[in-house]
Amino acid sequence: MVTMQQVADRAKVSISTVSFVVNNTKPVTPETRERVLQVIDELGYRRNRAARALASRKSRILALIYPMLDHRNNHAFVESAATAAEERGYNLVLWPLHSDNVTTEIASLIEAGFADGVLLMEVQLDDERVSRLREAQAPFVLIGRTRELAGIDYVDIDFERTTQTAVDELAKLGHRDLALVLEDLRGTPLAGYAPPIRTEQAFREAVAARGLAGTVFHVAHDSGSISALPAELASSAPQTTAIVSMHDAASLALLSALPRRGIEVPRDLSIVTIGTTASLAALSQPPLSTYEAPGHVLGRAAAEALIARLEGRDGPATQVLVPCALHPGASMGPAPARA
Repeated sequence: MVTMQQVADRAKVSISTVSFVVNNTKPVTPETRERVLQVIDELGYRRNRAARALASRKSRILALIYPMLDHRNNHAFVESAATAAEERGYNLVLWPLHSDNVTTEIASLIEAGFADGVLLMEVQLDDERVSRLREAQAPFVLIGRTRELAGIDYVDIDFERTTQTAVDELAKLGHRDLALVLEDLRGTPLAGYAPPIRTEQAFREAVAARGLAGTVFHVAHDSGSISALPAELASSAPQTTAIVSMHDAASLALLSALPRRGIEVPRDLSIVTIGTTASLAALSQPPLSTYEAPGHVLGRAAAEALIARLEGRDGPATQVLVPCALHPGASMGPAPARA
């Protein structure tokens, strides 16, 4: 590994001069700076990140708060955030927190110097963690949205627009009786999780505005509740011809159980999912039509917004909403003719 001393020897300057150039801590004449930078390129010198952190008194670490209680597929968010951090000389660290003192622990990451800033996932509409971070004046960006957003940096899926688009597409296909399937999070640590709440509100508003019928099913994640959904659908909303689902396990269970009831997808019943990955949708039979979460776009945007704050950007809060794009499958079709 090339050292700073080797750079200094080749450039015929002191090691402190090389340090001033590398860390940009003191002015150096343009001629000397150019000579040092040329030698750095020739020797392939790469500054040690730990040394850089010590010099700047920063950790160069972004902490992604990633609750291990969550079972959703967030790999795209994590991968793109990590890549964006790496490109800018930062490390992204997954920090699993799930305890009674979670808000204090998060703020302590910053106060103790373990991380320079926080990316917060699984955001709830009323989130105590956000309040704690603001009180501690800790730099943070949300991947998600709280109820109050003034002055907060966030990136999120536009669940409202995505849901409205899904309803519109189904209406164009002639569907007039729709159902929404959501995971029942009542009594869990994610009871206030914002995406299903926002999606349900958008669904109810969309079907009402378009003169459609809409039924909402809240289904727990246990196998008994999921397996009971087809019977509950037949009993509570027998006229349903299309389902919008934000519950992957329930969607797959429906595809498996409906044929045993003489119901063919999409001939008799269409199913479109929100937030399902295209890779998972392709494994179902028939392949699910899904509005795929823009995880790669949002993960990168969140990391870039946080780094910009850490490096001194002032100005309005970064507030980015990206709708899901439809990934066509074979589970959505025209409404069946009624007798």
